[in-house]
Amino acid sequence: MRKRNVASITLAVWMLAVSGLMSMLHAPDLRLFIATALVGFFIVVYIFYPVFSKPGYIRNLHRMAAICTVLFGLVIVLRILELIRG
Repeated sequence: MRKRNVASITLAVWMLAVSGLMSMLHAPDLRLFIATALVGFFIVVYIFYPVFSKPGYIRNLHRMAAICTVLFGLVIVLRILELIRG
């Protein structure tokens, strides 16, 4: 099995585990799910990043990581604003 396939399966399992845990804890907050899914994405990208070669899909992976970083920051800022407002 190729690294790309293992990475996508790992991310899917992570997201299913997070959604199952959130449903068991009765926490249906979409922002929390997005934040934990993005953390899982960053972990998978870090673990499966090719060290000795630079395949063509790396440029797209960097773009996707940048977009996910912006989304993660947005979720964190919205959560902080929600806590400040009370």
